[in-house]
Amino acid sequence: MSPLRQLAQGLLRAVLRHSCTENEEWARAMLVEMDFIESDWAALWWALGCTTAIWRQSGRGLRRRFGKHAIHKEAGMNEGGKKAVGFLSGVGVALGVAAAALGVLFVMFSYFPFMQDHHVGQWFHFGVGIFIPETIFIVATIALWRKRRPMAIGILLVAAVSWVHLAIHFAHR
Repeated sequence: MSPLRQLAQGLLRAVLRHSCTENEEWARAMLVEMDFIESDWAALWWALGCTTAIWRQSGRGLRRRFGKHAIHKEAGMNEGGKKAVGFLSGVGVALGVAAAALGVLFVMFSYFPFMQDHHVGQWFHFGVGIFIPETIFIVATIALWRKRRPMAIGILLVAAVSWVHLAIHFAHR
């Protein structure tokens, strides 16, 4: 049995062990059905999909157990949490864009030595490392401002920090 197939079976077995009694039969059926999937990758995707479905079903059961009263009571407390998650998501997305830009710079300078020439490399660094990410930050902030303001503020914060970094960089030169 391939490692991918073993991973898929291990995942479904873990779900079976930790699922509530209502979902055990369903998880067993999914584990048996996986034997009929020919491709190892397809089996892994099947296991991931089954895991997601069982988690969702378990979540529905918990909501039914605790009732509507508890859900409505916590709704007011979650507003600050939603804003915090949105803000952190914006910061994460912006840092991901910046990391991707730095990755492109690293790859280009590593595989194409002529790019390290001061004149060519400086403009390439400015375009890929500064101009493109900052443009993405500004466009994303404008697009998200009305409906997802906390996320837009997170992106804007990373953009501002990168501009401060750029200003400090040029002040020292």
